[in-house]
Amino acid sequence: MSFSFGFSGEDIEDDGEIQEQDALAKGMSVHTVSDGEPTSSVPVLLPKRHSLEELLASLPSQISYNILSVPPQSSSRKESSFDSSKGGISTDNTAIKIYRRSLFDMRAQLMAEANPSASESDSADTLLAGLENGDLSSGIYEGGFKTWECALDLASLLISPFSRLPIDQHGKQDWEIIELGAGSAIPSLTILGEFLRRRQTSGDSPNHGHLKLTLCDYNVDVLRLATAPNVLLNYLFALGNASLAWSSTSSTSSLSLSHQANEDEGDVDLEGLGGDALVRGTVKDLLAHKVSVDFISGGWGSEFVDLINSHSHSSSATSSSPPPTRPAHLLILASETIYSPASIKTFSQTLISLLRTHQQRNGPKSPETGTAKAWLAAKQVYFGVGGGVDEFAREVEHLGGRSQVIFERKDTGIGRVVLEVTVEV
Repeated sequence: MSFSFGFSGEDIEDDGEIQEQDALAKGMSVHTVSDGEPTSSVPVLLPKRHSLEELLASLPSQISYNILSVPPQSSSRKESSFDSSKGGISTDNTAIKIYRRSLFDMRAQLMAEANPSASESDSADTLLAGLENGDLSSGIYEGGFKTWECALDLASLLISPFSRLPIDQHGKQDWEIIELGAGSAIPSLTILGEFLRRRQTSGDSPNHGHLKLTLCDYNVDVLRLATAPNVLLNYLFALGNASLAWSSTSSTSSLSLSHQANEDEGDVDLEGLGGDALVRGTVKDLLAHKVSVDFISGGWGSEFVDLINSHSHSSSATSSSPPPTRPAHLLILASETIYSPASIKTFSQTLISLLRTHQQRNGPKSPETGTAKAWLAAKQVYFGVGGGVDEFAREVEHLGGRSQVIFERKDTGIGRVVLEVTVEV
């Protein structure tokens, strides 16, 4: 049995540049989500780590993109809980552009990969159904191709002056960012883009902190077709042509990156930018900028937590930079992950375990030892499905954590919030 809940703006996958969050309330569309736990015939996928090079290996020679314009939140229903002196990650209060691979481009690749002679539907067929019909199937496809509206709320909050994130302008602190249910990874890409742009303007320094991104989605194909390409796109446009100085095709690269500069969509000729050498150069350049990007597919749970923790303070061939030598601040990001009671318990346990492990490793939270918190963007309630903020908050409290609403929006039909979750050791 399936239930429906509304997401706006054709779930914003083809809207191009979004000027205001209010635009997300237009053109309500309906998407379905399966009820209950994954069936025994569909076992939950075990978590697995992936590298950027691995996930980008199947990309075609050219990919299409569109641009989201993410504005900072102009006000907060919970503004009194923010310390505006901390500042957000954006220093000029202007919108930030996020580049993402176009849905039609992902659809074209999936269609090319589908096996028309197969007697049963293959994975490409299942994912195509998710792309075209918006069907979410627990344990099979969790909606990672879409850009959900709560992800935009979270990204907007991250660049707002009242965000309370102690990411200083000079980038001297180490940050570990984990995004659960990343999909298109708009919130994490917001942080990545600003981090890289600051490095460009401030220059290299041995005192600069590290940024470690771990982007997680249930489906490896979502990571392969959407998440990793989005990382590549935002890397290219954040650093511009200077990032391609290592490439022997720099003149071609310059043309390819600039001809669509004033458009809301465009194409990137990956082959013209160096093909496989472009990917290797991206990893090398991220290393130089003290940025690590890793990916994890599969379900949440104890194995997932173990995989995250085993890698948090160790170097690996899958990483694009060495680990920080100082305790990192941990920020876990998630949006639209509590729509179903079946997922709330496992998600909450995973979240609290990650926060608690970080706190136990680094001791009492402080600017010197590192802090740990999670920001979760969600609708107040998911009608017909049973999930929602109240049930999640109760589960967090049951597990020994604390949650508080740090941003609230009530002018979009169903109320939307951003919760901050912490634990005390």
